[in-house]
Amino acid sequence: DGFITAIKPGTATLAAVSGAARAERTITVVPNTIASVELVRTVREARQGDVVRFRAVARNAAGRELDGLSPIWSFSPGEGMIDQDGAFVGYAPRTYTITASFGTISADAMITLAPREVRRPVTVVGRLPRTAFTTEEVWIHPNGKVAYLGTGSGGDRMYTIDISDPANPVVTDSILSNTRRVNDLMTTPDGRTLVFTREGASDRKNGIVIASLADPLHPRPIAEFTEGMEAGVHSAFIYRQEPFGTHVFATNDGTGAIHVINIDDPSAPREVGRWRTDRPDAGRTLHDVDVQDGLAYLSYWNDGLVILDVGKGIKGGSPANPQLVAQVKYDLNALYRDVEAVGGPGFIRGTHTAWRHKDYVFIADEVFPASPVEGAKDASAGRAYGRLQVVDISDLAAPRIVAHYEPEFGGVHNVWVAGDTLYMGAYNAGFRAFDISGELRGDLRTQGREMVHLNTADMDGSTKNTAMTWGVVVRDGLAYVNDMYNGLWIVRMEPRRRDLTP
Repeated sequence: DGFITAIKPGTATLAAVSGAARAERTITVVPNTIASVELVRTVREARQGDVVRFRAVARNAAGRELDGLSPIWSFSPGEGMIDQDGAFVGYAPRTYTITASFGTISADAMITLAPREVRRPVTVVGRLPRTAFTTEEVWIHPNGKVAYLGTGSGGDRMYTIDISDPANPVVTDSILSNTRRVNDLMTTPDGRTLVFTREGASDRKNGIVIASLADPLHPRPIAEFTEGMEAGVHSAFIYRQEPFGTHVFATNDGTGAIHVINIDDPSAPREVGRWRTDRPDAGRTLHDVDVQDGLAYLSYWNDGLVILDVGKGIKGGSPANPQLVAQVKYDLNALYRDVEAVGGPGFIRGTHTAWRHKDYVFIADEVFPASPVEGAKDASAGRAYGRLQVVDISDLAAPRIVAHYEPEFGGVHNVWVAGDTLYMGAYNAGFRAFDISGELRGDLRTQGREMVHLNTADMDGSTKNTAMTWGVVVRDGLAYVNDMYNGLWIVRMEPRRRDLTP
């Protein structure tokens, strides 16, 4: 099991062999001169889910601290985790005993965790049901008074919605396009231009459509960009950075490449850059892209999370010359073995979306079984799966997964972060929001971090009485939640109630 016991001082060589592969490491065992151990912690008070750091101080008989020694950590009871660096997170509000052991010598420390207490009520402020097609992406104009809503499942239009009165959203216009899906849409930061994606065009001229927002309530198409994107564009992100200008980062359904399109003149878009992972086109899928502070975070399905320098400068990258910074891959088949057990082989799974926040990137996996429930006839009998994973990128040269969230029922789809709150469209699991304050480690679902949950099932929709929450955009204290099956929800998280029963 890889566990080695030091018996006496000396040097030993450890070898691991697997087939033709072999690795060796030399271990030096020094005399045990530890006379005492003390546990030092960073805080005295904490809540469930907080990371509390412990340091084990070993001293010899003369009281001198001994450097370079690593203890074996343990804790009780068993509802939490502790890393080799002494970072402990307790999942339940209770008293824990932390133990650091150096051979036969150990030390204990106790810490009591208070309840996290972040649960809040939620209010549905407004609704706009949609019935003709499924509902796809939502975006809010920078003026905060207009929303744009995509359609799918044969959807050939994008809706414009007046949300100046959030309690009474009203459709004011739409753009019809040769497409069967408007999966993604976004405005430029100045609110003058809108871009939306096309998939399934009858003439295979997919790509992106660019519209003028001289009147935000009535967008007017002014250009298209289709070259090299005949297979379709699933996602697009608009990013402006001086001195490079404004660019659309668009995914290519056919090749899995990221296309970088300059729209400084929205009426004359031009491609300036392109990048793809090193694998055959047939096996490469790029699903989504997020760009912040000159770095692009690409959700590369089978290839995990890819981070590119597109203007940050740390690798000499620019929009015209993207450069690889880091990549995080993980075994999707092993992670979702239960999905294969339920629906058989060939199930859908991949790195679906990413969002950078502080020193973390939140990545969501999209997972569906290969076959529906046998004998079932309505949508509520099916379900999504998936996990939100938290990647620590404080060291960009060595990103690592440190925490995760997985709903008991439903999946994870698109996310939005505002302040220390993460908002999520969780497919069958509805709309959810989580407290992501502080350092993140371990299983977030068990730590009492969920703030709100809203089941967005509705009898008014293209599919009745079943939630399929796509995502959310947050603006001015309101969450604009789009459900694939029934349209737009406008939601407000209320302040936490203080008059709870002790």
